[in-house]
Amino acid sequence: MEYLDSRHKEWIGMWKELACNPLNNGDHICFSQNHRWEYLGSNSDHHHFRHQQHPFSRATEHIYLERRGAMINWVKWPEVSFMAQHA
Repeated sequence: MEYLDSRHKEWIGMWKELACNPLNNGDHICFSQNHRWEYLGSNSDHHHFRHQQHPFSRATEHIYLERRGAMINWVKWPEVSFMAQHA
């Protein structure tokens, strides 16, 4: 697990994606009972977030956002390219 600091190129995007989660309704903080979303760290595939008292569910919530590199690694680019050329 690594911790990305606020200067990392993925920092702004991961917080924007967190806000887009339906549970958050566009809010990346979701302040409630002195709790807010906490960034816990990242691994090679995901960013990990936790909220101790989410205002919507009133429960502890965890969200794992797929990292950009992990999103594109599953695509077999030569096959996609071949299919696009022969469509």
